[in-house]
Amino acid sequence: MPDPGVRSVLPEAARRWVCDVTGAMLVGAADLPGTTSSRVHLLRFDSGPHLVLRLHTNDEWLALEPDLATREAHILQALSGSPVSAPSLIAVDEAGEFCGRPAVLMSHLTGRADFSDASPARLRMLADAIRPLHAMAPPADLPPFRPYLSPVQRAVPMGTSIPATWQHAIDICAQPAPGGPASFIHRDYHPGNVLVDGASVSGIVDWPNACAGPPEIDVAHCKVNLAITHGLEAASRFGGAFATDQRRQAYWDLIDCLDMFPGGQSPAVSGLNALHALGAPALTVALVNERYDAYLGDAVRRWQEYG
Repeated sequence: MPDPGVRSVLPEAARRWVCDVTGAMLVGAADLPGTTSSRVHLLRFDSGPHLVLRLHTNDEWLALEPDLATREAHILQALSGSPVSAPSLIAVDEAGEFCGRPAVLMSHLTGRADFSDASPARLRMLADAIRPLHAMAPPADLPPFRPYLSPVQRAVPMGTSIPATWQHAIDICAQPAPGGPASFIHRDYHPGNVLVDGASVSGIVDWPNACAGPPEIDVAHCKVNLAITHGLEAASRFGGAFATDQRRQAYWDLIDCLDMFPGGQSPAVSGLNALHALGAPALTVALVNERYDAYLGDAVRRWQEYG
């Protein structure tokens, strides 16, 4: 897990539950940086290894998906013993009966997430880390992938300098999706969810969004995060590590990019702050919009070129 940030005070109910589940005395907790939709705590005990507790605190998200903790627990169990390095499930409070919030208690992985490094070596590491997941058959009860936005929710974002190109992208994504077998996908794959320890990846974290869908979505989501933090060249270099149909990849690149702008709204400042906390350069909304324009324009170009 990433290095802890500031010390945190766990709700008393969560503290009691953790101690009951582990049979150990909790001696300290610290917030882990870079989260936006939950609180993630690194827990220290009087004996035994550190653990990590995720408390789901986003009421709007929980209203739409009340089973977030249950799903992440199920995914961690499905990944146990697989070639994918992920935390091990310790316990789950599915509905927040004991913690006051839905909660997942899991093992602690070494390493830290880092958005600062977009070197060729790091990009290869990111590409290699996700391949074993895509090679796995998704569990039969895994939910299917769905874009975050329906076609009627997609809109040309405010602040863009290329509104006609964004409208073209919206029109492209209104077409039927390319066919193909569904893979086991993370759904929120980016450098902030990949832990690096020295010269190797120690694990992938943050699994509540995992589903069965096109592996190109994981590639696309990592690409767009790299594009806004480091520019189009880093995104293109990462994407080039995958042997995939270029037109198919361009379609999913566009779907994922449009998903970032619900109703045409710019990315939330909290999201930019989370990136900064994980080592990304300081970003302004104007710079992010500029980089989104470049990224989306390139995806539209590839869609046309390989059509």
